[in-house]
Amino acid sequence: MKLNELNSRVNGIIEAHNGDYAFRIETEEGHIEYRDDDIFPAASLIKIPILMESFRLAEQKLIDLSSKISLHQEGKAGGAGVLHLLSREATVTLADVLMLMITVSDNMAANIMIERTGMDRINALLAEMGCSKTVLGRRLMDFEAVKQGKNNFTSARDVILLLKEIGRGRMLKEESRKAILQILQNQQFRYKLPAYMDEETIMIANKTGELEGVEHDAGIFTLKETKIYAAVLTNNLPDEAEGRQALSLIGKALNDYMLSYQKN
Repeated sequence: MKLNELNSRVNGIIEAHNGDYAFRIETEEGHIEYRDDDIFPAASLIKIPILMESFRLAEQKLIDLSSKISLHQEGKAGGAGVLHLLSREATVTLADVLMLMITVSDNMAANIMIERTGMDRINALLAEMGCSKTVLGRRLMDFEAVKQGKNNFTSARDVILLLKEIGRGRMLKEESRKAILQILQNQQFRYKLPAYMDEETIMIANKTGELEGVEHDAGIFTLKETKIYAAVLTNNLPDEAEGRQALSLIGKALNDYMLSYQKN
């Protein structure tokens, strides 16, 4: 399968499903995209720059990821995650918090790290990277902020910039990039892009996001020396299940492309 065939297949999947879609996929052959500069609700994809800035601050010794925090001192946030279900007497390290923020998309964990890193720093990182369509405007599950017009946004292009920085960038030390990649590889939500992928041969490092009418997935997919960066964003879905189906079919197309590329 060539890149133009992958492009046709992905666009065919999108055309067969309802809602708004955007994607950017970068391969060794080149890239394909559709509405990749359009602004979409970020949902939990906003946790990727939170993760990156946390490691940057750890490199500068401004935070200690091995330090323990007591949950009774933290504000709870509902939705995805497990921290809000633990006893108030529980203690966890900041490294644990980051792991939960990504692997089970823990919203309370995200808010803890926003507090530790600061919104301004996270948005400064995004600006420095050229992620012009991405902004962290509120904490997770802060519906009062939404009523005030504050929200979190991103684009498929910006998400790819973040993933490429993790994969091969220079803003983070190699040790940090490897640690971040390992966290993404431990992702528990594999029912979107990875759903039909051959996990026996393809290394998957992804992050999902969802809100009402929104289903996102983005990741770094590696098969031997072949690496793909992919971000698929959706909005205004009439049915979240339909969006997940589209994402899983796009993931199957990526899987088939990678396998055929290896054979060639």
